[in-house]
Amino acid sequence: MIDKRIDLAVAYLQSQPSSAAAVLEEQPIERVAEFLLSVSFKQSASVLAMMLPQYTARLCCYFEPVVCAGFLSEMDVSHIAAIMRHSENERAQSILDQLPEKTKLTCNLLLNYADTAVGAWMSTSYISLPTDCNVGEARARLASAGDVANIDTVYVVDRERYLQGKVDVIELLKAPAKNALSNVMQTAPDAMSGRASLSSVASHELWHNNECVAVVNRNRQLVGVLRHLDLRKGLAGLSASIEQPRGRDPLMEIWEVYGSTLAALFNTVGDAISVKKR
Repeated sequence: MIDKRIDLAVAYLQSQPSSAAAVLEEQPIERVAEFLLSVSFKQSASVLAMMLPQYTARLCCYFEPVVCAGFLSEMDVSHIAAIMRHSENERAQSILDQLPEKTKLTCNLLLNYADTAVGAWMSTSYISLPTDCNVGEARARLASAGDVANIDTVYVVDRERYLQGKVDVIELLKAPAKNALSNVMQTAPDAMSGRASLSSVASHELWHNNECVAVVNRNRQLVGVLRHLDLRKGLAGLSASIEQPRGRDPLMEIWEVYGSTLAALFNTVGDAISVKKR
């Protein structure tokens, strides 16, 4: 009987990875980690790719870095970067070091925003809810999220992390538990690019009604949130550093800030050209 249940669970993982991810996210995380290690690598990787980045980051704490890297290497790089943003720095680096060199370089490019960019000041301590859950499940997720859930608004994403909407926590608490989340969320929420400069978004009208705005990548996948408080901190820090020290070569400043990233990009492009010529 137990063997049959295991076979059914494995078949479910294989045929419905997105639905399986939604189910597993509701279970105790230690048991989920044990389960994923007990089934085939491909099946576990396909389900992990469907989980929300912050949940996958938590799961990675239960795996050895080399095992995490194996799972992540089956995902697209933007998804890996999203997971790494939710990971503790030392842990994230130990996992990145196990990835193929080209994947690691590209991931670091996504993670390394310029100091003047929105992405450098955004927070990854936010809650996102999947579109395939109902109001009751959404409330349970918020209740288990701890201090990070002490916010007025949560964002709704699909299983590929594309921003679909947002919902006020108060409205979520008032709605019937069996209602679909899509019935209470606001669609097409305001969002800004992580690559946008802080100065370009400082006077944007979206701040008139929001203390916190979603940050997306160029594919409109949710990568973080920018609080108005952090925007002000960033602008204040930039203002204090505008005046260059005398005798300092501005070109050297640029190289120190961007040099390693440019070198990584150059090497990646060079490798791609070499492969194309073969």
